[in-house]
Order: sequence, then structure tokens, then C-alpha cells
Amino acid sequence: MEIVDSQIHFGPGGIDETLSAMDALGISAVLADEFWGLETWGPGYRLPGGAYRVTAPTAELANWLYPDRFSYVLRVDRLDPEVLSIVRMARDAPGLRAIRMLPGLTAEELGAFESGGYDPIFAEAERLGLPCFIFIPGQARLVGPYLERFPQLRLVVDHCGMPMEEGISFLDAQTPDEADAADGPDLSCFEDVLNLARWPNVALKWSHGPGMFRVRDYPFDALWPHLRRAIEAFGADRIMWASDNGGNQTGESWAEMLFCLLDCPDFTDEEKAWLLGGTVRKVLNWPGAAEGA
Repeated sequence: MEIVDSQIHFGPGGIDETLSAMDALGISAVLADEFWGLETWGPGYRLPGGAYRVTAPTAELANWLYPDRFSYVLRVDRLDPEVLSIVRMARDAPGLRAIRMLPGLTAEELGAFESGGYDPIFAEAERLGLPCFIFIPGQARLVGPYLERFPQLRLVVDHCGMPMEEGISFLDAQTPDEADAADGPDLSCFEDVLNLARWPNVALKWSHGPGMFRVRDYPFDALWPHLRRAIEAFGADRIMWASDNGGNQTGESWAEMLFCLLDCPDFTDEEKAWLLGGTVRKVLNWPGAAEGA
């Protein structure tokens, strides 16, 4: 079974260390979202007017050096005056598989998302056939109108579509104390995520599961009924596993995030083959590794 991780973070540097860890864990390839810390959300620079233009030097170099092992996504800011040009360049950049947007980070951007402010980017991505990852924690209900307007857009909902884990909040409307007060996952939000399955052009990234569903203690047995429900709704071929190694806020190791699923008896080998690599290859039109890589 080929294993492909659909989201890790790294940079600056760390390519050889990441490759060694991949070899140790049996991971064939990774999709990198370059991330240097919460202050900047990635390497790049601030533009006049406040937009932030992200670059990905470590991920690009990793792809140049090891094209069969590393591909990457590029974050784009809808406020960037050249955002549509950046989307067009992303489509043609070697090793760049998708763009990523994070409207769930602030209440202001969430409002813009709800009011259709992301239409121009989605329209261009649909025209180009470029997949989009979207971070919209706990607000999956807002995604449906975009799927109606852009029926050919390949859209991947990040991090199970669920609200952020305990004590971690990016929306300025919620405090860490309020997040800590939650006794368990908000399953009404998960219902909104499952409802997205009726649109065939949307997929789900299964990452941060222990945090999103408030499950602790490896091997996270209480997590798997939620994944089973997602498989029943979407099908395993529309769900992709991600470790979020390098950005995981709840402390699980890369090995734990992989082997909790790989060793779980609740899923068939065919389902695991989709979850752990087949889906991300299919959704991103990402060819498999070369023979012997």
C-alpha cells in the first residue's frame, strides 16, 4: 500500500530530516504547506494595502531535489491585487498541486467568505482545473453555495471541517477559555460536513482528528466511528489522510497519526488504500511515484 500524506508543514530547511522520517515511516510522498510560525503564516511579504503574499522556497526546493517525494500547495490571499495571476501561475508551477485559502482564521474573512467574496478565485481555479483546499473550521454550511455556483471546482475541506481543538482558536470571536469549556465535539458541525457529500466535487481532508473530536489516548478508538460516518457519506475515495506534521497543535507524533489508522482493524485494506494515498493522488491528479523511488 502506498502512503501519501496530504499535509505536512516544514521550513525553512528540514528537507533531508523530513525525507529520513518519511523513509522510516514508509511514506512515499508528502504534500507540503510551507509554514514558519503563527506570526507570518509562511514565508512571504506584506503588500501595500495589507495583503500578504506567501512564497514557498523550502517546498519548491524539496520538489526540485526529490520530485517523486515532495509536492506542495500555495496559500493565496484574496486581498492580493494580483491573486488571479498568482492562481494562473500556480496552475503551471512544477510540483504545485493546489492552492489553499484560510477564511476561517478571522471573523472578517469568514464574513467575506459567507458573502461570496471568494467567487473570483474559485471561478478562476475552476476554469483552470486547479484544486483548492479551504480551511473553514465549524462553518461547512457556508461551502454549499460555492459548490452550487462552481460545480466543476475540485474543493477539499481541511481538518475534518470541524471547529479547532481545545484551547486553540483563530476566530477573534472565540477565546481559548471558551474553547476549553467544550465537553466534546460539536457534532452538529459534523452533520454540516457530512451534508457536503451530496456535491461530487468536494473531498474531505481527515487531519487533526484527535483534536477536532476531543479524543485522547492512542490509538484513539473513539475517533473511528466518526471516520466511518464520513466514509459512508463521501466514500473512502473522497477522503484523504493528513498528519499535519509540523503544525499539529495537540502533540501526536507523525508515527502516531499514521499508525493509529494504518493499524486500525475497523477499516478494510481497500478503504485504507484510498484514505492513505489513493484519494489525494486522484483528487489532485498527482501521478504516482516512479518505479523504485
